[in-house]
Amino acid sequence: MGIILKPFAMLLMFFYNFFSSYGIALILFALVVKLILFPLSLKGKKSMIKMNLLSGKMQQLQKQYGKDRERYNMEVQRLYEREKVNPMSGCLWSFLPILILLPLYAIIRQPLLYLMGLDSNQIAQVAASVDWQTLAVNHGWVTADAMAKLVEQFNAGEIATVFQNVGYNQLYLASLVNENTLPAITAALGEGTRVFVMNFDFLGLDLAMLPTWKIWEHLNWQYIGAFLLIVISAFSSIFMSKISMKTNQMNNQSGNEQVEKTNRIMMWTMPLMSLWIGFMMPVAMCVYWIANSLFSVIQELIAGKILKKDYEAARAAAAERERQEKEEEKRRKEEARLER
Repeated sequence: MGIILKPFAMLLMFFYNFFSSYGIALILFALVVKLILFPLSLKGKKSMIKMNLLSGKMQQLQKQYGKDRERYNMEVQRLYEREKVNPMSGCLWSFLPILILLPLYAIIRQPLLYLMGLDSNQIAQVAASVDWQTLAVNHGWVTADAMAKLVEQFNAGEIATVFQNVGYNQLYLASLVNENTLPAITAALGEGTRVFVMNFDFLGLDLAMLPTWKIWEHLNWQYIGAFLLIVISAFSSIFMSKISMKTNQMNNQSGNEQVEKTNRIMMWTMPLMSLWIGFMMPVAMCVYWIANSLFSVIQELIAGKILKKDYEAARAAAAERERQEKEEEKRRKEEARLER
């Protein structure tokens, strides 16, 4: 797992070292991810257009083999192979940002491990060097009952297990490393360690904190600002989904079931995902998700211009197919009239 996460951690640390801001590092991380995935996204959209162009042939196959489902599926598969179209590639690209979210979440949750390179024993030494118990409860990171259990494990010598497996303890510990606590931590760990003070402040918010929807219990900018970020995140996801549907409007108009299904899923999934990320994960993840949504909007607009000719060709093909279907229907009615 560490091998997979290492490139992500190195990229995030590169931006952090350059700007000394965790928030800016996350935004630039999202930008680089979008740039890397853009060719795949473009390929997925082209596949969606190809699927749209094949819808006429698929309707013909439906008329011929609709009653024989096995034969119909076989003929559809042959059509995909002949036209070199992957029916899944048109929607899979939409979920790539979520796949990127998983390793990033692990890195954000465990900065002492992935960004500072500490092992479990060193993490335990960091915990023993700062007053994490009082600060964790005061900041609302854990409840008093949960903290009592952690203290019990700490006193039993199980602190390495606690900080390896429970919640966001590594993130909280990293936020407690400051100019006052760093000397004691460095002395405990010895020379050669990479422990440093991380700047979690962004727009006056602590990116290491967990937000809450009960903002009336915490009437300060930290919690109110975090709540506003979650709202912005949800609306930016809705806006991104609408832009995506607009750039794929040719496929929607042609009745491509796969495209319409993908659009419906994205329309509901992304805002719900934004709310879940916002309230269940640290503020840092919400900042990344907003940046990802805004960059996705820009990506969709650029992709729409690049694929304009392809969309126009698909639109013309759909119009021609509709004309032929009307003529065919007219011909059948005329033949039926003559027979009568």
